[in-house]
Amino acid sequence: MKMVVMEEMFPEEYRNSILGLVEANEGMKTLLGIFYLLKGYTTEEALVKNFRAMTGKDCKDLLKLLRRERILKIGPYKEYLCLSGYEEVFNDIAAGFSPQPSDLSEYFEIAVEEGNKAALKMIELLLKMGMQGIGEFSQYDCIKSDISEMFSPAVFSSLEEEFIKKNLCIYGKKQTKEFLKLYQGEDKIKEVKARIRDWKTNKLAELPVKETVEKATEKLIEDSRGKMKREKRKEKLAKTLGIPETEKIEDTVGYFSGFTTDDTLMMITGNALIDHDKLFLVITDSLSRYEAREWKDFPVIFITERIPKWIRNIDVVFKDAYPKISERKMAIAVPNQVAYSNFKQELLFKLVNQLGIREVVEL
Repeated sequence: MKMVVMEEMFPEEYRNSILGLVEANEGMKTLLGIFYLLKGYTTEEALVKNFRAMTGKDCKDLLKLLRRERILKIGPYKEYLCLSGYEEVFNDIAAGFSPQPSDLSEYFEIAVEEGNKAALKMIELLLKMGMQGIGEFSQYDCIKSDISEMFSPAVFSSLEEEFIKKNLCIYGKKQTKEFLKLYQGEDKIKEVKARIRDWKTNKLAELPVKETVEKATEKLIEDSRGKMKREKRKEKLAKTLGIPETEKIEDTVGYFSGFTTDDTLMMITGNALIDHDKLFLVITDSLSRYEAREWKDFPVIFITERIPKWIRNIDVVFKDAYPKISERKMAIAVPNQVAYSNFKQELLFKLVNQLGIREVVEL
């Protein structure tokens, strides 16, 4: 069998070959621009999905052409790569065709104005997670699952295509890493993070449940103080603990921090201490897998507008998490409906009762 030896091209020949293909083939500029954005996460699936969202067309024939003309090769993880030794030339050309990002701030403001909850949640998760996944789940898996469950699979597919088409983000995949990446400048990312944090804080502060939780917690503290007074334990407690008589009994039986904003997870948080029970309180409109796994203070109750569907597979969601789900004391509650919890605590049960919840399901 006769072997065919391919002649090596000079860099300028390689450059001219690419430019010739660009001139002769519609869509080649877009495809090369996608290569530049993906930085090696260029499997066929990633290239096809981005190209189709941006142009409404398929790019498989263009990929075959680039291979046939010895511009591209297939890498060890089935990703498309430029030929070895020509990286500088290829990247220089591809950079010139890289799509300019749309204004994420403007898109965010329009979503707020239109009340597009799904788009706002998508932006929020993209900003929180970056490109990293959690455990065995890729970032893409997490965002796709959360948006699909909170809204619908069709809503996620539509948003994904819109975000790519509007040059807000790019889809990448190689091996087990799969992601949607916002391609905005660092200053723009910081700006949008600050704006969505302010918007989310104001939105959560307006939720009726915030005032309900505050009143419920304060009532529990008041009841505890009243109980202690009725039992005439003030003098005994002060003597036992060495508390001066000038200090108020209120300081020994109940404490509520009030609510502040967690700047990282963008949720309203606080904590309460009543008798011997301490409980962290978190108020959010929805609870994603990422948010639940990232929370590290326990015991905690997440008070939200709906029970997340992933709760049915909580062991899978928290696989390889640290700490393990068995070592976390966690409850999720929807006022006037139901609560789920993997721990028992008097303060927890009293609080959910104050929230109109009569059923606590074991996680």
